[in-house]
Amino acid sequence: MAENLSRDYGLNYARLDDRLFAHIQSASVATQPALASLRAATCDQLWLIPPIAQARRTITAYFEEFPLHLADIADMAGPLLLEGAALLPCLVAPVLAAPGQAFYLLPTPTFQRRYYSLRTWTAEVVRDCSDPAQAYANWMRRDEIFGRWVRQNARHHGLAALMVDGTRDIAATTALVARHFGLR
Repeated sequence: MAENLSRDYGLNYARLDDRLFAHIQSASVATQPALASLRAATCDQLWLIPPIAQARRTITAYFEEFPLHLADIADMAGPLLLEGAALLPCLVAPVLAAPGQAFYLLPTPTFQRRYYSLRTWTAEVVRDCSDPAQAYANWMRRDEIFGRWVRQNARHHGLAALMVDGTRDIAATTALVARHFGLR
């Protein structure tokens, strides 16, 4: 959907999630301890801890990563379309000129589990864990907790959020988001 919006409306599109590995590698233990802790974490340390602890660590790491994203996009030109889990509403809201400049798409737990199970790379993420099935279940539960937190946080900051459950196809969702942003 973001690729369609970028192509159709001439937006400069950046997938900020693609920068996570580089940000983890460059993270300072002194100033970005949660982000830096991911660098040496084992599969079990990442995925076999309670999902609520995973969600807290993820949110903390995203707080630490946000300034790195701001630096990454500082020199980008034109109207930007930014996508990424680290774009937490409470961090994004203060840097927006208007609340209508953000839109959060969040999968329902059922939708996420259904589509993640179809992706070949998801097994790779948890393959080195001592219990890959439990690690995967924890990951999905973590994302459910995280998604609920982002939705509540977006609402608190007056930012639009849509739960994606698969009832709208990509074209319909793209049109809805384009209308939100006033793209013509």
